[in-house]
Amino acid sequence: MRDFPFERSQTLHPAGTVLSITVYGVIKHYGIATGYGTVIHASRRFGRVAETDFNTFCDGRRAAIIPYAAPITGSEIVARARSKCGQRYNVLVNNCEHFMTWVIEGKGRSAQLGPADARRLSKD
Repeated sequence: MRDFPFERSQTLHPAGTVLSITVYGVIKHYGIATGYGTVIHASRRFGRVAETDFNTFCDGRRAAIIPYAAPITGSEIVARARSKCGQRYNVLVNNCEHFMTWVIEGKGRSAQLGPADARRLSKD
């Protein structure tokens, strides 16, 4: 019997890797890989920021790696992401893209929402 997510996952991504899947044909769902076969993401399905195994994050879809430049290490990115676990999900102010950009850049923004992004006017 396997007890750890990294033993169940066939794909391990380094800590801090940003992953994305496409849902509803056009919307991107983002998450942060921990390096142990789990992904931290703000999930509408769970209603909060959660750490799930890679297969639950993908939900049968293909994951893509999103390149980025950050002044902090992958371990620091994972620590920042874990600090938000349990935070409530809200499509306008705390969706997966807000979460991912806050973890990487320190400012939660959602380009997918465009002018509907309620946080674009805030200073964070």
